[in-house]
Amino acid sequence: MSQILNGLPFVISMAFQLYEFIIFVYCLLSFIPSLYNSAFGRFIVAMVAPFLNLIRKIIPTSIGFLDFSPIIALIVIQLLQKAIFLII
Repeated sequence: MSQILNGLPFVISMAFQLYEFIIFVYCLLSFIPSLYNSAFGRFIVAMVAPFLNLIRKIIPTSIGFLDFSPIIALIVIQLLQKAIFLII
């Protein structure tokens, strides 16, 4: 049991880092919009869109053509990660 508890922070940290990387890839896909229609692009959008849409509902993040919701999402993820590690 103690081995599981010792490895839990590592697993949680890796999950957060993976999701941050997926958001980063989503941002890179915006430079080539045709990639959104690929299987990989649809997978990335399916992973990120619900969280970004939630942020867009709470905070208006678009200014013209710029959408700041991925940046806010990364900040929220970092704050969540810190809060979880304070609890653990």
